[in-house]
Amino acid sequence: MYMQTCYVFLLLFLLNASIGLHAQSSERCLTQNEAEDRYGRYSPDGQWIVFESDRDGNWEIYLMKVDGTEQQRLTSHDSADRRPTWHPSGKMILFESTREGKNGLFIYSLIKEWVKPIPLPEIEGEVIFAHFAPDGKQIAFSVQEGERVFNLYTIRKNGKKLRALTTGQQRSLFPAWSPSGAEIAFFSRRDTDNKDDEIYSLNLKTLEARRRTFWPKHNFCPSWSPDGTQIAYAQSMEGSRPEIYVMDKNGENARRITFNEDGDTLPAWSPDGTRLLITAYRNGNYEICEVALGNKMKRN
Repeated sequence: MYMQTCYVFLLLFLLNASIGLHAQSSERCLTQNEAEDRYGRYSPDGQWIVFESDRDGNWEIYLMKVDGTEQQRLTSHDSADRRPTWHPSGKMILFESTREGKNGLFIYSLIKEWVKPIPLPEIEGEVIFAHFAPDGKQIAFSVQEGERVFNLYTIRKNGKKLRALTTGQQRSLFPAWSPSGAEIAFFSRRDTDNKDDEIYSLNLKTLEARRRTFWPKHNFCPSWSPDGTQIAYAQSMEGSRPEIYVMDKNGENARRITFNEDGDTLPAWSPDGTRLLITAYRNGNYEICEVALGNKMKRN
């Protein structure tokens, strides 16, 4: 029995080691400089990546080809322009900026190269982490309503029909639309006495939230797979750097994707579901890196 137990542990060790080596070899960093490059997102056609960088001394929005070439600056403003995401058409980019005194939402047109604000109603707090719905008609975002209080909202692209999705006194952050537009994944401390973050999915029709992670660790920054069957996210213990995991949409079958000494966060799926963009801490600063998942991660 002792020998059998040792043999099992040896097999598990070798399996984990091979997985770790595979994760390391499948990664490539698309940005490599001394600046902070964060929040990379694939375009809907998979040809471009939008991201934020402070490489010119201020947070601005940048664009590059999917292979990391043709890096170009899109915005130029004294205020911070941050956290870009795509409109489903691929013709516009949604981002946050302090151009009007506090954090607001803006759209950059890739066709006409103009920047326009989203006309938000009076909202008590700072707007953060905004994403377009799959049909491009609505925007989901978080609002910081207190030092430790964040809630989720949706609004029409024209700034009308503001809707509160959560109303708690904890933090609920980072709304991520499911591909069908019927659910939003987010992370929250609503059931953990404000001690650790967990991933939830919210039914937009009933506003019923279901908890998907149940570990005494921080689980945050969810991202739906293109087919809606899986959710990528970051996980970390207190005092440790985060790693990327993928689980089935119901919270089952969680598996670790990255195995790095430095931190990995903010996963975002490629349109074909075979790769993840991550914000990775490498060589003393954050870079935009890509991790190949392979066909085994896809669902039929």
